Amino acid sequence: MDQDRMDVLLARYLAGELTPEENEELEWAMLANPALRETLQLLQRMREAPRGGSAAEESEMMERGLARIMDEPVAKPAETVAMPKVVVWRRWAAAAAVLALVVGGALLYRGGKREVVVSNAPVHGKEIVTRYGTRSYQELPDGSKLWLNAGSKVTYAEVSAGGRRELTLTGEAFFDIKHDPEHPFIIHTGKLDVKVLGTSFNIKAYPNDSTIETTLINGKVEIDWPGGVGIILRPHEKVVIPIREMQKTEAIVDRKMVAPDPQYNTVIETSWVEDKLVFRNEAFSDVSKKLERWYNIHISFEDKRYLQDRLTAYFKDQPIKNVMDALQISLGFHYRIEGDTIHITSK
Repeated sequence: MDQDRMDVLLARYLAGELTPEENEELEWAMLANPALRETLQLLQRMREAPRGGSAAEESEMMERGLARIMDEPVAKPAETVAMPKVVVWRRWAAAAAVLALVVGGALLYRGGKREVVVSNAPVHGKEIVTRYGTRSYQELPDGSKLWLNAGSKVTYAEVSAGGRRELTLTGEAFFDIKHDPEHPFIIHTGKLDVKVLGTSFNIKAYPNDSTIETTLINGKVEIDWPGGVGIILRPHEKVVIPIREMQKTEAIVDRKMVAPDPQYNTVIETSWVEDKLVFRNEAFSDVSKKLERWYNIHISFEDKRYLQDRLTAYFKDQPIKNVMDALQISLGFHYRIEGDTIHITSK
């Protein structure tokens, strides 16, 4: 998606004219780059500020504001005339474009071929399931937002009389939870619970994985499990908890800061939300699990020596054959595809 498309989405949002499809497109864009959300909030405040003049005067003020942002001289205003609505709308589009560039820099958008299921139906104690090879987006009844990765499931608990918000997750999901300090949002993974008030974060808790990962983008979350002392995460922090450690009185966990990868300009832990497959020094055994979920395939290692080879790679909107060809060049293995199974061999 190009810069013009970004301008249109921001301006249509401010004008209250977004279609449901465009609204979802903008949500994905804001998730890919949090600075865009800040830009949008700034524009919204500008839009809602009290107006004291005509459309022509508003346009003139907009020109002065844009010129100040861009550090350009302002031309002497021409004679005041009534301006049609479409011109003012275009001024907001220009403001959106300039502010997005100033505040957020280069913005990332979803594009190309994506298989995303968008459900607008209300959920009442029901399940949302994504098969291998698919991902989905769902706006929850309380206004929170959910992105569900391949091979995952969420089950909504019935809302209690006290307004308690909770669900059960199997697999991986990214959440943007609506702030409500009186009603915490609780996510159960079977092994641990994550309690939040209002924040954006990712949980990876697949049944066959040996660890559970939680990555916090903004806000604050609290992680608890039976016998655990509890962990509070701060923004841009990630914790990896080995399941075997959860049985111990003093669990050893891997806690670290996260930031956008400088080479790929994305947070690796949440890159799947942007339809990006990113691996940074990961074992081929772990990469193969992600590929199986992403493409709905099975990978069989007939030569086990490649299992622990390390991989660093980036893919977006690529068919599985292109991915395997690139990995083959990197590691030197051979492969063949039979139906939905990929066989890894030495020759």
